Formats: sequence, structure tokens, C-alpha cells
Amino acid sequence: MHKQILDVSKRRGIMYPSFEIYGGVGGFYDYGPIGSRIKKNIEDLVRRYYIIEEGCFEVECPTLSPEAVWVASGHVSSFSDLMTECLKCGEPYRADHLIEEHTGKSCEASDMSAMDELVKEYKIKCPKCGGGLDRVYSYNLMFQTFIGPGKNKEVAYLRPETAQTTYLGFRRLWEIARKKLPFGVIQIGRSFRNEISPRQGMIRLREFNQAEIQFFVEPDGKYSPRFDTVSAIKAKVIDKEGRESSLTLKEAVEKGIVKLQMIAYFLGRSLQLFKEMGINPEALRLRQHKDEERAFYSTDTWDIEYMSSVFGKIELVGVSDRTDYDLSAHMKLSKQDMTVNYEGRKFIPHVVEVAYGIDRPFYCVIESCYREEGDRVFFSFPEDIAPYKAGVFPLVGKDGLPEKAQQVFDLLKKEGLYVFYDEGGSIGKRYARADEVGVPICVTIDYETLEDDTVTLRDRDTKKQDRVKIDGLCKAIVR
Repeated sequence: MHKQILDVSKRRGIMYPSFEIYGGVGGFYDYGPIGSRIKKNIEDLVRRYYIIEEGCFEVECPTLSPEAVWVASGHVSSFSDLMTECLKCGEPYRADHLIEEHTGKSCEASDMSAMDELVKEYKIKCPKCGGGLDRVYSYNLMFQTFIGPGKNKEVAYLRPETAQTTYLGFRRLWEIARKKLPFGVIQIGRSFRNEISPRQGMIRLREFNQAEIQFFVEPDGKYSPRFDTVSAIKAKVIDKEGRESSLTLKEAVEKGIVKLQMIAYFLGRSLQLFKEMGINPEALRLRQHKDEERAFYSTDTWDIEYMSSVFGKIELVGVSDRTDYDLSAHMKLSKQDMTVNYEGRKFIPHVVEVAYGIDRPFYCVIESCYREEGDRVFFSFPEDIAPYKAGVFPLVGKDGLPEKAQQVFDLLKKEGLYVFYDEGGSIGKRYARADEVGVPICVTIDYETLEDDTVTLRDRDTKKQDRVKIDGLCKAIVR
């Protein structure tokens, strides 16, 4: 399937490797004209969930930050992976991934010396040339650069996540929120990590897109008044001990598996969001971080993972109780007070974070919606995710049909709909091209249109065709 998806994605402008004319660079992908539309629709769906429905504020902060930001957050000292290099060809490898591929054993809690021993024990060699491997060492994943020229230049980093830049504006956001808790802040934007060996297409990128939401809450206020709207959702649940079960979110909270109701609520909202995106819900599972895997400051952390037929486990979102760690760390280094006086109590707010990637869900939507029916290939995208609402086609390129089709095309554009026009080739080929990029509706203008102002609507998934009056066309398309 992966080859077929890549072939159609490259050919139809969904996604393709960056810098192709110069041989490409691992960890970078371009979104083509079709992929850019799908990505924007995914981001807009996230915005609808969190800005409209959850009432979050949206901010947009610089991608470049002075070093002090990342010293306070702990990224300068500890944002690293363990890597090794081939002594013969110099190829770098992320040590835990290489060991897991060769042994099937998880290395999540292993240190450098333990990984060195596993490399020796299993006689692991360089997959590229068969050479021996150097000792495992720690490698910081941040891209370093400088702000300003000359001797006064300042060390800076491209942000490896959006969350920290959201925390920096907390005092202003607290005022904007009229000094009420809880309140949420979403930031959608690019982050950068100098990954050691990104070999999984869009799953592990060096420049990537995130949508991270920080909910500032009272230390004892980590519950949701709307939990009953998701409590009956049933999911595959893997706890920190590796035990797997099928539970409703209500059962997971009552059994103490998910410690905080607020975390369970946003796990449920995320499951709803992914389903609406078009991701196969049967391929999703909730996994709790193990004690040794979870950040020391977090009381509980959960991921939603997609089990890909191509890449295996793909993390789509992390929901975590970050306590007051981030605001306290920035308060300590910056000397700026992050405490609030709320309802007669003074404290540093806690943060419950909901951290989405955008590129990974994008790929999982592509994989989930890919269909083959004989010689026919198409993407069954939900209408809100599809790159266009409809394609407009004259049946043939003569007898006034193109002119009439252009009128219909202009009508739909004036209504603010993303539609495209195509009169090249046979009508069957045009249907096939629209199917390949997941357009849900094709509007065909034929000779009958000239007589009674009706058009043919063809459904992508069923291929069913109906006649609709032009004056009711917009309503028929936006279902």
C-alpha cells in the first residue's frame, strides 16, 4: 500500500520529498497543491474543536527563541536522543531504534552503557554497509543559530515544540482571560528537531507542524464539566504496566487507570476529532506512559496511537498533566512572577497539555482513506477534509457546454466554495482524476442542462448520479 500511496501522492500533488532536484534531504516533505488544502482543512477542524467548541484562545509566536527559553525548559541540557555511527561509512543511527529493529526489545528506559552492551551482545552492524558501530552517545536535537551579527550575537534555537513559547506570554494571557481559570490556549505552527536518521517518510520530520493546547487550571481543578459527552466512548486501553483492555472512558477513570478526568475528557475529544478527520477508529488505541518513560514532573501522560499497516505504531497526540513545572521553571530563570491570586488563593497554575502533530494525522488520514476497487484508485476523504468540495465538468468541449459550465463554476466560487474546473479528456478520465484526490462530488454540465438548468451530481464513493437544479446546487454540495 505504501508504494501506491506515495505514487499517487507525488503524481497528484498531495505530498513529496523536498529538494528533489538536489537529491533530497531526509526529514523534509513538501505539501503539494492538493496536500496543502487537506492540511489546512485538518488544522481548521482542530481549530473548530478547540477554539469554537472548547473556547480556547489562539496565539502565534516566533519559531526562533533566545537560549534562555530553552535553558529554563530543560531542553538545552536534556532534549537529546542516544545515537551511534558506523565506523566504516559514517552513517548515523538512533541507537534505540536500531536495537529494537534487530532484537525486538524496547529500549525506552535504557541508558548509553546498556545500549552499548546490547549492540555488542547481538553483534549489531551498520545496516547500510555492514561496518561496526561506534559507542552510543547523547545528541541534542535542537537546531542552534544566532540572533544578530558580530560579537554581540545571541545564541538562539529553532523551537522544538510550540508549548514553551505559549508559556512565556502567560501573564498577558491571564489578563486577557479576565483572571479566570481554567482557560486554554492553542498554538498551531512549525517546530524543528534535528532528527538523527529520519527514515519514516512524514512520520519523523526535521521541520514539522504541531497544534498544541495548554489548559491553565487550578492545581485541584483537573476535571471537565462536559465529561459525560465522551464518557461512553469505548477504546483499546494499554496501561503503564502493558495490560490491554477494552474500556469506556468512564470505566477507565472509575478504575483509576486514567488518573484525571480532564485527561480522559481530552482523550475522548481526540478520538472524536480523529474519526471526523477520516482516521480509522479501529486502528487507534490509548497508551499510558510507563513510569520510567513519563516526564518526572508529570502525574500522568497518555498517547493516542494509530497502528499503521506501513509504519506500525504512530503517536498522534499526547495528553499530559504537566503540573506547574513549566511556569515555575520560567519564573525561576526570568524572575517574572507567574503566580495568580484566584478566589483568595495564591498559586502557580498547573497545565494540562493536549499536544497534536499535524503531519502524522495527515499521513494517517491518507492511509485510512486510501481505496482500491479493481483498477479504480481513490481517497474517501470526509467532505470537510477533502481538498475541494466539487469538480465542475462540461460533458464535452463544444456546443456551449464549456460556457455554461464556467457559469456554474463561477456561481460556486462566489458562494465561497473550493471547487475546480476541468474540461480535459473524456468525462471518465476527469472523474478518475477527481477520485484520485478525494473530491466528494463531481458536477457535470450536459445537453439536458441547456434545456432545464439541471446538472448531474456524481458521488465519489458510490458513483451514484442524481439530477439537481442549478439554483439548489450549493445546498446539494454542502451536505
